[in-house]
Amino acid sequence: MKAAVVTDFKQDPKFDNQFPTPILNPDEVLINVIASSLSNRARSGAAGSHYTSTDQLPMIPGVDGIGTLPTGEQVYFASEGTFAEQVAVKKGHWVTVPDGLDAIKLAGMMNPALSSWMALNYRANFSTGQKVMILGATGNAGMMAVQIAKRLGASEIIAVARNTEKLKTLTDLGATQLVDLSAEPAQRNAQLAKAGSDVDIVLDYLWGDVAANAMTAIIPHRQNAEQLLQWVEIGSSAGQTAPIPGAGFRAVALSLIGSGQGSVAPIDMMKSLNAILTAEKEQPFTFTTRTLPLSDVEAGWHLPGNERLVFTI
Repeated sequence: MKAAVVTDFKQDPKFDNQFPTPILNPDEVLINVIASSLSNRARSGAAGSHYTSTDQLPMIPGVDGIGTLPTGEQVYFASEGTFAEQVAVKKGHWVTVPDGLDAIKLAGMMNPALSSWMALNYRANFSTGQKVMILGATGNAGMMAVQIAKRLGASEIIAVARNTEKLKTLTDLGATQLVDLSAEPAQRNAQLAKAGSDVDIVLDYLWGDVAANAMTAIIPHRQNAEQLLQWVEIGSSAGQTAPIPGAGFRAVALSLIGSGQGSVAPIDMMKSLNAILTAEKEQPFTFTTRTLPLSDVEAGWHLPGNERLVFTI
């Protein structure tokens, strides 16, 4: 079968049109893949750097996609090895795609949408009317987080990022305040302090020094030290570690939690996926994709641009 294959974690995947078809376990079903997206999660898996990675090679990257069951039913599924014509998927690890939805858009959108939907609903226990700050709001996941926070009923949505021009577009998606991380440090910190003074939840796609600096700016200026501030670490594009001062946990009601694969029960993940599909059916989210055939995986792996790249098989 056709597949993108990693034989060395220090090298990009290579296209192979004669890779063996998966051998099914009794609890698996063979899904014919239509499309799968190049997410940050897929990239880290291909590099062997994700926290779920093993050292087993060769491996096929990709963690989700749109495909068809043997019955012909179109589904969104989650599984390792999706950059291939066929993939073995554990029974129940898929949701039916409603009629009329764009398969390519869903292949690119579902993973970033899932990150904030699960974080808000199952890690932070979001309530309508709460105020949400999003660090890294101009990435694909961050832009979805702005829209999802609005759909769920956030009273304020503070978008924080360093891409000034793209940041300005987020008011159209639902952001009520913008904080530009590229501003001078004093101005940036003042904006963070003001915006974060009464925020309830921070969705953090950046981590690293950015998160530590944001906490340092926000915590001393909380209006009510007893108001719970839930800081949800989702991604770490700005660094794997963050030098957070311990006093911050004593000075205010600060809760630091993570959200991702492993921290949310599979049944809640499936509920989230169905809810996202329902929301997309009712009112489509704003999300753009770029497509390439899987045979162009080598050329597409480092393509510049903000659009989510989707490989079609």
